[in-house]
Amino acid sequence: MAVSLLTFIMQKYNIFTKYHSVLITNQPLKILNVEGKQIIECNKNNFLQIPFSSLLEEKPNQKSIIVYVTDIDASIVFLHVIKSYVFVQAAGGLVRNQYDELLFIFRNNKWDLPKGHKEIGEDIEETALREVREECGLNDLEIVNPLGITYHTYYMNGRHELKETHWYNMKTTEMNLIAQKEEGIEKAAWIGRDKIDEVVKDCFLSLRNLLENT
Repeated sequence: MAVSLLTFIMQKYNIFTKYHSVLITNQPLKILNVEGKQIIECNKNNFLQIPFSSLLEEKPNQKSIIVYVTDIDASIVFLHVIKSYVFVQAAGGLVRNQYDELLFIFRNNKWDLPKGHKEIGEDIEETALREVREECGLNDLEIVNPLGITYHTYYMNGRHELKETHWYNMKTTEMNLIAQKEEGIEKAAWIGRDKIDEVVKDCFLSLRNLLENT
């Protein structure tokens, strides 16, 4: 875990809950969308006192938050935050077919992309390919390039988890989809470009942010 996190050169870490996000960044505020968001200044003298666990509680109507880091690396603050959570790694894919349709699954009353937890001994790309194959019944599958990384928190089985999900653009020539019902997937479907906006609006907040900024 330490190697994965410490090799990041990102200047921002956007952590999502069901209702809002907490962006940890040292990017200038003038280049960020700050409208309607709470701004918290973070520096080397106060970051240990900022109540991140409280900021990341799931609260309906909670404003999204920008933690503006001024004089230390944003990764130091991020690593401090995740110490309060069980850290989980996962991976998945945004799959395109030859007709430029995109693969989505419907689970837990939301549209989503196929993904799943990393198993011991796997590299993260292997996880992404395996999970898409298992959840959608595809065999002919190829990674094109990395799409991005999302972070979100949730409470499950008596513990607070923070999931880091690695996403990849993928392609396939297969059209037949088999939804993995035992994983709670109601359906897997190819979505045309004319329907994408409608589907993305019904995705979880973290995934919606990724897709809208891709």
